Amino acid sequence: MANNRYEKLFDPNRFNTDPSVKKFVKENANAAKHYVAGKLEWTRTKPEDLGNDEAAHVRIKGRKTGAYRDLNGQLYLVDTTCTHMGCEVEWNDGDRTWDCPCHGSRFHYDGSVIEGPATQPLKEVEHHG
Repeated sequence: MANNRYEKLFDPNRFNTDPSVKKFVKENANAAKHYVAGKLEWTRTKPEDLGNDEAAHVRIKGRKTGAYRDLNGQLYLVDTTCTHMGCEVEWNDGDRTWDCPCHGSRFHYDGSVIEGPATQPLKEVEHHG
């Protein structure tokens, strides 16, 4: 029987995975886990519960919001959705920053970008109360 010119194309052993592909899949699966977990997490903390130099996730009008009260009592409220790919940022007590667990973006307590990959700041959240 003659060789088929498509034999190599349909050979099940034709595909050898590059080790970097495995790393890519693993890292993005971890990012997806943080993305989903962050969106489902619920908090009952209110902005008025925070003392000076404290931060937490709070609910404002049913939306998860990052809140930080500085040493002078000034309250900063930001949308906790990272502007890079939509994961939920977490408060870093040591550095007083909002950090994204998915791809490493970091933001000041007021939402401005410290380092990317995010290039846009976290959105400010209005609250009267």
